Amino acid sequence: MNLALSLANLVHYLAIALYILILARVLLSWFPISPWHPLVRVLRAIVDPILRPFRRLLPTLGGIDLSPLVAILIIFFVARVVEQALLFVAIPGGQINLGAEIVLLIAQLLENIIIVLGVLVLIRLLLSVFSADPWHPLVSGIRTMTNPLVRPFAGFGRRGQHTGLDIPALIALVAYVILYVIVAVLVGNLLVRAF
Repeated sequence: MNLALSLANLVHYLAIALYILILARVLLSWFPISPWHPLVRVLRAIVDPILRPFRRLLPTLGGIDLSPLVAILIIFFVARVVEQALLFVAIPGGQINLGAEIVLLIAQLLENIIIVLGVLVLIRLLLSVFSADPWHPLVSGIRTMTNPLVRPFAGFGRRGQHTGLDIPALIALVAYVILYVIVAVLVGNLLVRAF
């Protein structure tokens, strides 16, 4: 029984370690560090084989690679199922609700994607409010990434005449917040019914 609890803890800590390594790999890709740096090489050797299958399946969205997000969610899903199975062995009378775990995984994936997209649109909106230089590479990159996200709302108006406010970005942000709330409420109702 103690072996099962120890294995459940090991699985939990392994999932957290993989999460930290994937996050570190993503963060290091944002900085101009040589790919031959020993730390980068070690991270790539560990993390890239995990991300490679997800990168093959998932398209980039406006230049955003969603494979680390999906990989982290899958790792935590598998870890949670294995932990519950081990706890089921360690503590008799427990139960594993695989259906609820799958619904929770899909919900977390959708919610995290909506959050990432919403944050990008928020950054675009803030850049417009503060009248950032449109030719700056960072501003240009954010606009390029968010154009597909804001384009459906382009008919609602242009930048504000006096404030410089990007109205389509504001409407897109409101739409993403509403979408997030809808997904969270629907999943919450599904999970209540599952238990």
